[in-house]
Amino acid sequence: MKKYFSVYRRLCIANWNVLMAYRADVFMQIVSSLAFSVNHVFIILLLTVKVPSVYGWSRGELLLLAGVYNMFIGIYHAFISRNLNHIADEIYFGRLDYVLLKPIDSQLSTTIWKINYASLIRFVFGAGLSFYLLHDMSVSLTVSSVVLFFLFILLGMFLLYSFWLPFISLIIFNPRLSNIIMLLYQLTNVSRYPKEMYARLPVYMVAVLLPLTLIITMPTKVLVQKFSYSLASELVIVCLVMGLFARFTWKFALRHYTSASS
Repeated sequence: MKKYFSVYRRLCIANWNVLMAYRADVFMQIVSSLAFSVNHVFIILLLTVKVPSVYGWSRGELLLLAGVYNMFIGIYHAFISRNLNHIADEIYFGRLDYVLLKPIDSQLSTTIWKINYASLIRFVFGAGLSFYLLHDMSVSLTVSSVVLFFLFILLGMFLLYSFWLPFISLIIFNPRLSNIIMLLYQLTNVSRYPKEMYARLPVYMVAVLLPLTLIITMPTKVLVQKFSYSLASELVIVCLVMGLFARFTWKFALRHYTSASS
């Protein structure tokens, strides 16, 4: 474990040095991240301009959902999604060999190599918006609610990662599927809205979207004191199933990987 922490610390420093080398690019990334964040809030404001609530969620709660989503997606894009995007490129260009030859677990190696610090601006924006809305709604935070909130955020990160990885593994079988990463970015947007919004969809669609609908809904309900043990257990079970499935598909795909030199 100490070895992995040492490697990750060096990666953090290396990625920070890369960030500082292209400051103009960082500025543009920050501006675009803020634009996405503001656009999401603007959509919620338009959605609720004529109605006081949507599927049992008030306007304030929907805006809080948007704030939590920005916190979540800021961390996810900073530490996870860029790595999975990188895997797709490595497979497509035949460079995955260099990743697999590193003396650490291949799945972990492909997850931690890239860090996009500029995306953390979305976390800052979402945190500021969430604190403002909680104060406006007179919701008092307790230590237990804050701990539960960040616990469910971490579970959501693991769940979304486990949802992405099997799709990325498909590229090993067919490198031409490298554009599947764009589909995953679009599917991730499903988590921006309440779980109740998808209740009337056909069963087969709900089954596919269920993991994504739990990601942001659960931590937001913790903040507004609508915590449900049944929903929490549902999230934990889905995380376990998806995590095991992602690990299995990754290992299975690697057994059928043909290196660039063979």
